[in-house]
Amino acid sequence: MEEIFEKLTEYTLALNEGLETTNQANERPLLTKHLAAAAEMFALLHQSGNAESIHDLVATEIRGHGWSFISGTAGEKIANKWVAFTDSMGMPQ
Repeated sequence: MEEIFEKLTEYTLALNEGLETTNQANERPLLTKHLAAAAEMFALLHQSGNAESIHDLVATEIRGHGWSFISGTAGEKIANKWVAFTDSMGMPQ
């Protein structure tokens, strides 16, 4: 569980960095949506102490990441942190 929290934290911070640095106005709503989902994951994990509590939310976000694109190095970093997080959950991309 500790690794899941660690990877989710890294992903969340990458999203926040992307939101702060993007020059693309059309990316801001997408980044905000992913940040909100990450916050919900944190809350559910904290409340339940069980990774299974976020399984459906992560599955939904996997589909969302497949349809979205964040530009530049921030986008690459977000994608890498997302994959590391889903791998820690044992979920395929």
